[in-house]
Amino acid sequence: MSWHRTLPLRRGRRLWQPATLDGPARIDQFVTRLEAVDGTVSRIDSITDLPAALADELRNRNLPAAIRHGSDPLFDGLDWGAVDASSGVGRIEEPATLSRAEIGMAETGTLVLASGPDNPVTLTFLGETHFVVLRESDVCAGFEDMWAAVRARSLHPRTLNMVTGPSRSADIGQVLQLGAHGPVAFHVFLLKE
Repeated sequence: MSWHRTLPLRRGRRLWQPATLDGPARIDQFVTRLEAVDGTVSRIDSITDLPAALADELRNRNLPAAIRHGSDPLFDGLDWGAVDASSGVGRIEEPATLSRAEIGMAETGTLVLASGPDNPVTLTFLGETHFVVLRESDVCAGFEDMWAAVRARSLHPRTLNMVTGPSRSADIGQVLQLGAHGPVAFHVFLLKE
């Protein structure tokens, strides 16, 4: 399956048609693309299911039952149970951080995170494992839809970070290293509601 359909040649150049997947096929492609770049995904039915799902992921990864997140209203009032949840900017010593993505792109498996007090950018880059919540309804087909959604939501963050999987680099001896410039692991909780 190609990302785009190719239109006829025009003056020797190909014109590309925007990605157009919709419905379950869009979600399936998002998951496939994210997993292809070493990201992992699980689905939750409700935001109230997040603490238990997060606790399971932390346990499965042999991480402490602790999470650092911003002041996003989506996380307000959640019963974190046995997970020690703290709010604030990311710190270098954090084993795990949690953010909310504004948009996901099925075309590439990329998440779009808007920085601000609700989702400090430091949470995206300083934790060893980065967990992100994304509503299925916020998964768009591709870049064109993503920019239209950013404009429609009147987002004006200081930074808009596009994250596709865990950090990686092959700068050192041409050997792929995960976690070179950020999280070594990246997990998305797809929220159905």
